[in-house]
Amino acid sequence: MDEIYVGYLPVPPGIRRFLLTTTPVIAGLVIAAAYLVATTQRSPGRGVWEDSTSRTFTGVVVCDPYPMLNTMDRGDGSPGVMMLVEGGKHGSKPRMLAFNGKSVKLSGTVLKRDGRRMVELDEGAGAVTLAELPAPIVVPPPQSQGRVTLRGEIVDSKCYLGAMKPGEGKTHKECAILCISGGIPPMLVTREPGGLRTYYLLLDPSGASLAQDALPFIADEVEVSGELETQGDVRRLRLRASDIRRL
Repeated sequence: MDEIYVGYLPVPPGIRRFLLTTTPVIAGLVIAAAYLVATTQRSPGRGVWEDSTSRTFTGVVVCDPYPMLNTMDRGDGSPGVMMLVEGGKHGSKPRMLAFNGKSVKLSGTVLKRDGRRMVELDEGAGAVTLAELPAPIVVPPPQSQGRVTLRGEIVDSKCYLGAMKPGEGKTHKECAILCISGGIPPMLVTREPGGLRTYYLLLDPSGASLAQDALPFIADEVEVSGELETQGDVRRLRLRASDIRRL
């Protein structure tokens, strides 16, 4: 008679031998498959969000094309630019327009990745106030670097810099579309040999936000051609929707 397993009886010898042979093999295959899947996933990146610590910064606000703070201390003693956003999936331009070109003190939590820094502003009117600076800050004008062609991915800058992990790729597409639609600056990220990544804020040819034109290409690998310009430590790319090609 064929062997059959009954829960309240001893395991038959043939079934016992089969289980002792196949169970370790199956377990090994499952572990190997899990390892391969894990190692082939794209790294979520080194973005950090100091969401439990509100910090204070001073500097000069520039609102076009996206709100930024030009400061002599980004929190690490270095001068540069910090992008400004609101909580959730919202840009800060409605609030910051009243401070455009003015010296301010503001508070918020810092998002940072690969030298790029952003501040999610605290709630309330007291989070941004006019202030006297110890020394004037001169905002440099944009410097044209000529026309370039680049390959990379268009992301929403807030999530990519640390609000989400991962803040890129297909799994993040819907979130990125909502963020950019809400005013979060769109950003092209290129990946260089050796893992180096370079960031470009996207503008239309007039220097305004490219948000709506960028939406159909979010989370896809793209090739873009446009006019590159630098403003301090910020790279900006002026282009049209027709200058974006899905790879």
